[in-house]
Amino acid sequence: MTIRETIIDPIQQRSGKIFLVDAATGASMTYGEFHHAACALGAELSRRGLSKGDRVGVMIPNCCELAILYFACIYLGAVIVPVNPSLSETDVRFILANCKPKLLVVSQSSAIFARGLHAKVILLATSQEEGRIEHATGCDLIRIDGLEPRSQFVPLETATSNDFVAIMYTSGTSAKPKGLAHKLGSLLRNARAFGDSRGVDEGSRFYLTLSMTYMGGFYNLLILPFLCGASVVVDHVFDARSSLNFWEKAKKHSVNMLWMAPTVLSILLRMDRGHTGEEFCRRSVRHTFVGFAPLPAKVKSEFEARYGVRLIENYGLSETLFVTARSRNLVGGQGYVGEALPGVRLRIAASDPRNGNQRLSRNELHAGTEGEIEVLTPDLMAAYLDADGQLLPVDASKWFPTGDVGRIENDGSLFVTGRKKDLIIRGGVNISPAAIEESLMQVEGVAEVAVVSIPHELYGEDIVAVLKLNSGFELESMLDLLVARSKRTLAQHQQPARYIAIDEFPRTANGKIQKSRIRELLLEKLQLGTISAAHKTPTEIAEPAGASG
Repeated sequence: MTIRETIIDPIQQRSGKIFLVDAATGASMTYGEFHHAACALGAELSRRGLSKGDRVGVMIPNCCELAILYFACIYLGAVIVPVNPSLSETDVRFILANCKPKLLVVSQSSAIFARGLHAKVILLATSQEEGRIEHATGCDLIRIDGLEPRSQFVPLETATSNDFVAIMYTSGTSAKPKGLAHKLGSLLRNARAFGDSRGVDEGSRFYLTLSMTYMGGFYNLLILPFLCGASVVVDHVFDARSSLNFWEKAKKHSVNMLWMAPTVLSILLRMDRGHTGEEFCRRSVRHTFVGFAPLPAKVKSEFEARYGVRLIENYGLSETLFVTARSRNLVGGQGYVGEALPGVRLRIAASDPRNGNQRLSRNELHAGTEGEIEVLTPDLMAAYLDADGQLLPVDASKWFPTGDVGRIENDGSLFVTGRKKDLIIRGGVNISPAAIEESLMQVEGVAEVAVVSIPHELYGEDIVAVLKLNSGFELESMLDLLVARSKRTLAQHQQPARYIAIDEFPRTANGKIQKSRIRELLLEKLQLGTISAAHKTPTEIAEPAGASG
């Protein structure tokens, strides 16, 4: 089957079936109407000079018009470069300078800002901003509902599996965002493989509250449902305020499939005061997928108990797309993320702590042994972007080191236990922060934990537990409980030297805790260990009796 047939044939079969629902207005769009709009917009972009292979910067918040724009670019063969509107000006300028898009498509909220970033800016009218479109922005304006397809425009006319479809920039956990380029064939094949493995079908309806400028919103919650014939309710990106009516919206629009990050689960547990979600989940939700960051055992158990759903973890990276899907119906244990998808291979590689933790060639560890997870997949990203915006090809025939630590059991089940770069080496002993974090999460009043290292004159590195506490809890009064928990559940070499309370964790644009930034803040505040334990602002710091450092 050709790429064109893979996309167009299902549309024709589902022409009258609803594909998109606007969560704010309730307006819906069938597959046929969506296809008609994407063709019209694709033809208009072509008229304005966009051609196959051209890069298109897109800086628009979640909305149905953004989904149409993405497919218009796919139909045209243009390469999509999503840019999160919430990024700093520095990061936006870096991304645009790096990828050098032929044009930049923005919403009203970004239009004036964008004019100083690119020579050719197009303003796309969205339903969210319909009453606030200002022509004084000086940008060319496109209204999708005012367009008609041109007969000469043929969607995907010359499309092949090797066409580049998107350049996705990482959210910058430690440095500048990094561009990863994917090909169309890999994206479609991988999405169908995961969808088929989990039974995603025409009866599935997803709730899209992840940013469509990252893989979670763009790929997991738009491309995948489209290929499987599912429908999608499009809403703004989830935040704390969203928790106030999250379940009411999901219920109103008959959502039955959820895909959430662990931070979303935590916020809902803290903020949801009603019972609508509990009743709705037990009655209507078929699957609740969780990804994008490690899922703390405490959050998992509390959410499952309260809402009556089973949280389904899977494994994948922006570089590899989906790698595993769960095949067990029973709970597989903490860190279980499933088995390799068809065509994907996994292995655990050894590392040598005496050689900078570099991987040892041809040294694959036995089942059940912990080490770095490596992946061999035909769906690996096709290229990185270098500093000049040039594509540096990646060899999919080679094993890809994920940087994640885990183990593979005899039955092929993968367990992810931590991040290699997060390992703390204290006195020559490798320590995984994940085990410490899981232990401290069990203490009442602890909302989130991030365990990081700081320099130590004798041991090389020492352990710091940074905690976000629930309202009404103070670190000073909790210190004895934290220390007692650590002594009871952790080995001596795993005991934190310091406990620090923080109001909010620094996060990437898609919600991941920035441990590198936490370390920077600690080094600055602690002045390499000279700060007084009594210092309270803006961070509370406490040391257990007898702690080193």
